[in-house]
Formats: sequence, C-alpha cells, structure tokens
Amino acid sequence: MRDDAETSMFDRCVIGRWMPGEVDALNQPKKNWEDEDEYTICGFKIVRNKEAMDGAEIVMVDAELRFPFDVEIDRRDRIRLTHRLGEFLHADRQPTYRIVGEPVHGHNAKKVSLVLDTEV
Repeated sequence: MRDDAETSMFDRCVIGRWMPGEVDALNQPKKNWEDEDEYTICGFKIVRNKEAMDGAEIVMVDAELRFPFDVEIDRRDRIRLTHRLGEFLHADRQPTYRIVGEPVHGHNAKKVSLVLDTEV
C-alpha cells in the first residue's frame, strides 16, 4: 500500500526545517527556517471549508499534503510547493505553507494540514 501511495504522489516540495535562531529585543527566539537541498515527493490537495486545531486556536485549512513514511516532518517546519502535478512552478509562484497541528500517520502515508504562510 505504501509503494502504491508513493507512486500517486505527483507533486514535489521543499521542506524548510525550523531552526531556533537568535533572540529579539524581548529575549524571544527569532524564527528561522533552512530549506533542505533536495525535493521531497508529496501529494498536494487544496481543501475548502475544513477546520483544524492549532494549539488552542481553530483555523481554516487551505491544503493537505501527503508524504512518504520515511520523511521526517515537524509541525514547526514550512513547506514550499515547487512542482504541481509534475510541472515546475516558477520561483515567484511557489507558495509556502505552515503546518497546522501534528502530522497524522495514516495507513499508507503521513498527512499534514496546511495554511498559506503570508509572513514569507
């Protein structure tokens, strides 16, 4: 089942790994993400009218993403979609998303809910 799931992932993304950075004037850590060097295969799906819990806050989800089981993902990471249905997206059209909630381990893939990151 997992092999079949991976062959149906026609999209690619770059995972921006969350790295704790320097601290600001209020001694709060600045957020910093470092992009991985390689693409990750994934299955991207736009969703409408779906809510998800992000801590104590309920947010409207923009998309869902499936990953192979061997991909390590943290809820603080960022996802930049680079290929959609096998087609490369030009750099100025590559949306960046943040993960909402914890990754879910399904039968054949990991799944995360996403919201468009407007702070990028």
